[in-house]
Amino acid sequence: MKNYPSISIIIPTFNEEKNLPRCLKAIFSQNYPKDKLEVWIVDNYSTDKTVQIAQKYPIKLLFNKIKDAQLSKMLAFKKLKTEFFCYLDADIEIIGRNWLKKMIFPLLDDPEIVGSFTGYYVKKNDYSLNRFLSYELLQRDPLFEFLSPSVEKTIVEKRNSYFLCQYQPNLIPPSGLCLYRRKFLLKTIIPKREKLMELDNLAILVGAGFNKFAYVPQAGIYHLHIKSLRQLIQKRIRNLKRNFLPQPEERYYTWIDFNNPKEILRLGFWIIYANLFLPALVKGVYKSIKFRDFACLWEPVVSLIVTDLTLFAFLFSSGGRGVIKKVLKAFYHG
Repeated sequence: MKNYPSISIIIPTFNEEKNLPRCLKAIFSQNYPKDKLEVWIVDNYSTDKTVQIAQKYPIKLLFNKIKDAQLSKMLAFKKLKTEFFCYLDADIEIIGRNWLKKMIFPLLDDPEIVGSFTGYYVKKNDYSLNRFLSYELLQRDPLFEFLSPSVEKTIVEKRNSYFLCQYQPNLIPPSGLCLYRRKFLLKTIIPKREKLMELDNLAILVGAGFNKFAYVPQAGIYHLHIKSLRQLIQKRIRNLKRNFLPQPEERYYTWIDFNNPKEILRLGFWIIYANLFLPALVKGVYKSIKFRDFACLWEPVVSLIVTDLTLFAFLFSSGGRGVIKKVLKAFYHG
């Protein structure tokens, strides 16, 4: 194809001098027309060499005093003129020189497709915990894998080099890192939000009827998501505050409907499963054999610790207590 469309990539940064070189090198090594690709760096006034590293490449630079990656993404998004765009974290590396061509193909093949996404790539020399998480298509830990729908449940058709996925309001995998058709977000996201929230984007788009997505298995991304169990716990507690508890701004994508007794009972089943340890250990052994990697034996440890600490953080937060009172009231009146 000769007439490739224009694409923008947005990367929010703060003190990313260790990660950004790998991220930008992969982007600017793409076998894609240079005049059709623009990269926006939105920096939160880094105190290291992040900005100097970024300026070694032909990027567009913005600064944001507020340390909020979602707000930074929106600041850049409002300046875009391109037809397609995606956002990446600075610690993400796109795989191969044809990544953009692979990701753009479904969007050109079917004008109703909103966005294309891919899965995570495993590096054998990586931290064992990061390898374990990356064997899961969307890099979900066991708890969030249990709470959220899988991509496979949404696939309706296999096409040339990609799978067509059709989302529903109650069936949206957490696949927010997409190459998007910008016009659909202009119609739906911009009138509603001050921030570009990765998963809320999906819920808003699907609620507006834009529910076709493409899974591109041959593309792949590498994400140095987790180095240690402590870091995983910190991130999950942070996500708890962002996704479960009351927020200043309305959230559209939620993991659990606390007004639904069936979902609460289902969560209770998972808590029992995780604390029994042995069932998750069996699953970990199975995955270790399947992927030929003992890193998968993290399964019972991560299931137990993330579940119990998330539960503890939830129960002892003011927002969590408010939700519990609401749940008990629903059961009482039900």
